[in-house]
Amino acid sequence: MRMPEDPMTSFVRGSYRLLILALLEGSMMHGYQILKTLEGMTGQRPKISTLYSILKDMEENGFLSSRTEKAKRIYQLTEKGRKTLNEFRSKLGEGALKMLTLLMGSRVSSP
Repeated sequence: MRMPEDPMTSFVRGSYRLLILALLEGSMMHGYQILKTLEGMTGQRPKISTLYSILKDMEENGFLSSRTEKAKRIYQLTEKGRKTLNEFRSKLGEGALKMLTLLMGSRVSSP
């Protein structure tokens, strides 16, 4: 029987795909850079197998593209990934901000 995940872990794990899109909006990164950045942002280290499974799925679905450079796979955002990120920001961004504001109490301010 699987033990239930704590709410914080569930929230972070559910955010990986959007976080990856946002990270790759600024620059191309290899998997280990993405892993370390996610860990620094969330305080949780994703399992390497989980991260690469997500990256593979996102690439297969056209959100990311990759190339091999000096024995490392470099990921970048595709136009579909950029469009998806922008749609999230425009359609759900305000709702997400309200959720974070509620979760954080008074520590998050609205723009």
